[in-house]
Amino acid sequence: MIAVALFEHWLHALAWGRCFTLPHRPGPGRLLGAYLAGGAINLLTPTATLGGELVRGALAPRGVPATERVASVTADRLAMSLADTLIGLAGFGVLVVAAPLSPLARAAVAVGALLFGSGVAIFFELQRRGRLASFFGERRLVRALLGRHLADRIAAGSREVDGRLAAFHRERAGDLRAAFGLHLAGTSVGALQLALFLAWLGDAASPRAILTVFSVSIALDLFSFFVPARLGAQEGARMLAMSLAGLDPARGLLFSLVLRAEQLLWAGVGLVAYAAIAARDRTARVAPAAREVEHDGRPAREVAGGGGPC
Repeated sequence: MIAVALFEHWLHALAWGRCFTLPHRPGPGRLLGAYLAGGAINLLTPTATLGGELVRGALAPRGVPATERVASVTADRLAMSLADTLIGLAGFGVLVVAAPLSPLARAAVAVGALLFGSGVAIFFELQRRGRLASFFGERRLVRALLGRHLADRIAAGSREVDGRLAAFHRERAGDLRAAFGLHLAGTSVGALQLALFLAWLGDAASPRAILTVFSVSIALDLFSFFVPARLGAQEGARMLAMSLAGLDPARGLLFSLVLRAEQLLWAGVGLVAYAAIAARDRTARVAPAAREVEHDGRPAREVAGGGGPC
């Protein structure tokens, strides 16, 4: 399952790469390392995915403009949200039809699914129209909290990000579709993990049962993104999904524990990747300064504080 998870992360990282303009698109290794680092932050800190998005944007190559980093992460988040919502809506359908819920609870699930889908649709429309970043960056509250000068800088950056997002939707619809398809494939790898897990236990689960467990789990995960590491929520979701598919709920708990171990392993890899990329970038920043000093005819150690001969 660890190798299968690597394939999943690889697909998600490639999807993010399609959201960069071609001249600024990082290499596959950099994309994967930054994506894993962002995932580690999301898992290990109570930042509700925001911290991880900031980290992977910050780990883009040095030559990528800040507004390009923000736009790429934002467009990628849309593509991933569309893919997860498509699968999640199928899971919500299973919950409404098959879950042992009261009529009021069924209505609440249906309304929740409608609101979630509407939120993603609004997210899409604001991006397409080039109004997403400025919707937040041009608020009076920003000016009141940060002062006029900094607020003006944020507003200008927001307009540039919006321009990049609008151009992405207008001129690169193929890249958006490719990112959506890669994220859909990456998330769907979870169904393969589930099938391998059940086969390892010797359970004869039908494809319909596997798809039921998978889609319901994704649907419930969509509502627990704000829970740090989805503690408890991930376990409960898989136990309920297993019971709806006619399988032993204990299998859901065990599967969740296996997923938890795998997630922690890849979080560790992500932290190592974060440290490696940050160290490499620091070295890249120091090297030009050292070369410039050498061209001036003075050893770099003199400028570093060692001093030269008197």
